[in-house]
Amino acid sequence: MRTIDMIISATLSNRDTVKQIERDERVLRTYEKYPELQKIDNNLKDNIRANLMKILDDELDPNNLHDDEETKLIEKRDQFLKVNCISSDFDKLWPVCEKCGDTGFIRKGNLRRVCNCMRGELEEAFGEAGLGDFESVRPSLLDEKAVKNQENKRKEARSKLDSVMASLIENKKQKALIYHDKAQTGKTYLSICFTKVAIGCGFSGCYVKMDELIGASDEKVSDYKYCDFLVIDDFSSTLTNNFKIRFALDRILETRLNNGKFTLIIMNESPSEAVDKSDEKIAAKLSRLECL
Repeated sequence: MRTIDMIISATLSNRDTVKQIERDERVLRTYEKYPELQKIDNNLKDNIRANLMKILDDELDPNNLHDDEETKLIEKRDQFLKVNCISSDFDKLWPVCEKCGDTGFIRKGNLRRVCNCMRGELEEAFGEAGLGDFESVRPSLLDEKAVKNQENKRKEARSKLDSVMASLIENKKQKALIYHDKAQTGKTYLSICFTKVAIGCGFSGCYVKMDELIGASDEKVSDYKYCDFLVIDDFSSTLTNNFKIRFALDRILETRLNNGKFTLIIMNESPSEAVDKSDEKIAAKLSRLECL
């Protein structure tokens, strides 16, 4: 699985190449229009190169690399740029996104979130996390008005997930939780929203339905074991009787519980019923989880 960091890094690498090409073309256009500026810049380069050679030949103190001639050339250059209304950074790499400075992220205190210029990359990360079928689910829809209309249990669940997000940002160890309620009460919607929020804050997250573990590759199981934020939806004690599902789930929970990784298991049955009816190994691990 490629995390949001990996996807953004690949984009920024391509963006750097584009910026370099744009910079070179901008400098070329400027020099064609102002050949005197190019001459000044060439003289500056020649001056520095000559002084470096003198230092290598022990003819000049390294502390005197920048001499009076260079100072005069810089002053002449600054004046030329000012008179001709040329940007002082015309020969620098210009960021594509002024908002994030081409880092891909915006920071506010300890909070790091994906910049809007990386919206496409964020959607790609959602797909990598198993959320490709939930494009219409938006965390922004969890507004105050919607929360007020929710049942108390769901409001409490959201409040606890808010606390999880805060502790993730503070890099604290996480607990594994069970979120149980009757069917069609918005459990999946809420968990998907917060998985998306976690990914949008730069964490690695995964969403998987329990029955999908039957065909999970070793690589996928590894993703589920080590990502920062994992949601296992549609838990069913009956499915723990399937060897492949039981084997994968046991490895995933064992690793995550030992490493303090946040895990959210969503189920319709009560936790006590799930423990009573599940495979012995899975039941032992479920009994260590708290209810959301």
